[in-house]
Amino acid sequence: MTTKRVTKKEKQQRHEWAMKQIDRGVGFSELASLISETWGCTRRNARHVVSLAHKEWMEIAFDAEEIDQRDLLFQQVARLERTARKAEESGQFAVVVGCVTQLNKMMALGADQKGFRGHSNHHYRR
Repeated sequence: MTTKRVTKKEKQQRHEWAMKQIDRGVGFSELASLISETWGCTRRNARHVVSLAHKEWMEIAFDAEEIDQRDLLFQQVARLERTARKAEESGQFAVVVGCVTQLNKMMALGADQKGFRGHSNHHYRR
């Protein structure tokens, strides 16, 4: 069985489409599946497209002066919150813990510090 060769124009279209999806906040695994289904390519090729698109997206996002870094941070926070919510609904509590840990690191809340006791008016029954 021979596979259909992809033109340079089609590769560029896939790449641009993938960058738009990353910008919208689509996760990488989900994006690889979407690319595979939408463009009719293998999962391996789809992961390659995602990898290249993510690399370019990061270069644009962090090298451009007109991009607001705080906006990027809050987009990522929203993505982690959405992931944690979906994971909790599906019973994947390890993912929830990972998301909350990453959120804590990103937002520098200090809950991972030894002296952190939680909210001051929150009392535990013993």
